[in-house]
Amino acid sequence: MTFTLPKRLFRSAALAVSLCAIFAGPAAAKDKLVLKAGHAASTSNTGHKAFEFLAKELADKTDGRITVEIFPSSQLGSERELVESIQLGNVDMTFVSSAVLGNFNPQFFALDIPFMFKDREGVYRVLDGEIGQNLLTSLEKVGIKGLGYWENGFRQLTNNKKVIKSPDDLKGMKMRTMENDVHIAAWREEGANPAPLAFGELFTALQQGTFDAQEGPINLFYDMKFYEVQKYITKTNHVYSPWPVLINPDVYNRMSDEDRAILEEAVAKTTEYQRELAQKADDAAVAAMPDVTITELTPAELEAFASRMGPIHEMVKKRVGAEIVDAILAEVNK
Repeated sequence: MTFTLPKRLFRSAALAVSLCAIFAGPAAAKDKLVLKAGHAASTSNTGHKAFEFLAKELADKTDGRITVEIFPSSQLGSERELVESIQLGNVDMTFVSSAVLGNFNPQFFALDIPFMFKDREGVYRVLDGEIGQNLLTSLEKVGIKGLGYWENGFRQLTNNKKVIKSPDDLKGMKMRTMENDVHIAAWREEGANPAPLAFGELFTALQQGTFDAQEGPINLFYDMKFYEVQKYITKTNHVYSPWPVLINPDVYNRMSDEDRAILEEAVAKTTEYQRELAQKADDAAVAAMPDVTITELTPAELEAFASRMGPIHEMVKKRVGAEIVDAILAEVNK
């Protein structure tokens, strides 16, 4: 049996479709957006707290239209896997150690030369100025959008064997590094036996004695409870480790101009908040670890470590060009 609908019903349906088409544009612009964010740190870490702060900022500024769903502690993969997931669109946002980004864009190796940064003021001049912003822009050619730099902090040397005050004390020591050729080469120059390992696997490796030593910021050492398996810290301040904040470029480009402005303003505000937290976190971590032996080096002892980095300077210059390395050093030494 065939039914024939009245013509006026067709006219009504057509009108409804037309009205939907007219209002689809503005309605689509106001659709809700849930940003899937992953990172490798713990929930007590300043980076995680920064994502929570950012989530609140975005929700407040958009009346809950833009929200952030956070997956900490390597739930979505290691730092390298998180960067790859940003490229693939499986993760919307992350922060990772800048050293990991050198595997995706070699220019980031320029930040990894040990003993290059002397204080945070010099760091911020580099990262927040033309050099740092050009580095973020350069990520776009490998399918990543950089939004800013949070702070992981100055990295220190830790081990479970003895007090270390000179490169000779490192001789033969098995040491975990990040998956970064510059870091591996640098610690080899210092006399250690370095090898890379994903951060999420590090506690177990230290516990089982696979590695004797590792390096990283003191606040991260505390957050990850490494003090349970590492009893000695030498304050070398050998590398400043920023956390570039990354977003999938397709997600960013689909946002309206208004929403992109809200996001960038929120990231900038979060950066101020997170850096302040990070600066206080190292001192708080030291106070909370009375059973860990912390060694302060004299200027002469620090120079003994720094003096071995000549080949690393040349290695990085050959890889990324002398221009960016010299520009960073000029900015730091102002």
